[in-house]
Amino acid sequence: MGLLGLFSNKSKNDKAKDREIAYLRKENRRLKKLCHEKDSFFTEMISDGLRHGSSLAGKHMSDRKKYLNGK
Repeated sequence: MGLLGLFSNKSKNDKAKDREIAYLRKENRRLKKLCHEKDSFFTEMISDGLRHGSSLAGKHMSDRKKYLNGK
């Protein structure tokens, strides 16, 4: 092992942190996909409600628009 090898060794704690970071990134991606799927269902529900004349669907559409515009 050369001099450069001394600085590249990670402790067990560092390896555990790297595994946890990788897990959390994967979980974050999974949750983002799940939220996208939920939003898709919600948008479909709003659309169907509006087609059937639901005022509640109109309220949800308005609230969603405000949320997406950051208000």
